[in-house]
Amino acid sequence: MFNFDQTLIEKLKKQDHGAFNTFYLETVDQFFRYLQAHYYISEEDCNDIIADFYVKRRNAAPKYDGRSKFSYYVWIVFKNIVKDYFKKRTDLPFTQIQPDNDKESFEETLSDDEDIQDILEVDFTYEHILQAMQSLTETDKEIIFLRFIEEKSTIEIADICGVPDTTIRKRLSRAIKNLKTLLIS
Repeated sequence: MFNFDQTLIEKLKKQDHGAFNTFYLETVDQFFRYLQAHYYISEEDCNDIIADFYVKRRNAAPKYDGRSKFSYYVWIVFKNIVKDYFKKRTDLPFTQIQPDNDKESFEETLSDDEDIQDILEVDFTYEHILQAMQSLTETDKEIIFLRFIEEKSTIEIADICGVPDTTIRKRLSRAIKNLKTLLIS
């Protein structure tokens, strides 16, 4: 995730142009990578989403109240912009995130070291992995991205998603099993 010092946050709240430029340079690549890793959309569409985010982020900066960590606040605003983008697009199908099946016992959802090792031992092509990732639910894609690309802990992911750590561990385990099924089959 991002690490912003308090001085930068205060300058952003005051609409300081230099602080906004610093914020932009520190975050734009990560947002672009996130969009490219999660969605089959053009570079132009990625740029549109990111531009929309920065405009709205700049206008919303004075509203940040400090109750949550600033980096989580930024991430939530970005995710909402992405959701809004897909809701507005009539030429792209928008499916709602599938609800979790929480009736499954926690033990049934755990992936073991063999599951991960099976995936790691096979030499997959980038296209195969990308196709498998696109078949996952949005929740699974996001959790895998945050855990393995952004290298977040389950506690950090829980904070970002606003759910308990145990729920993230359950979802992560389920996502790994789903990815394994898609890659191995």
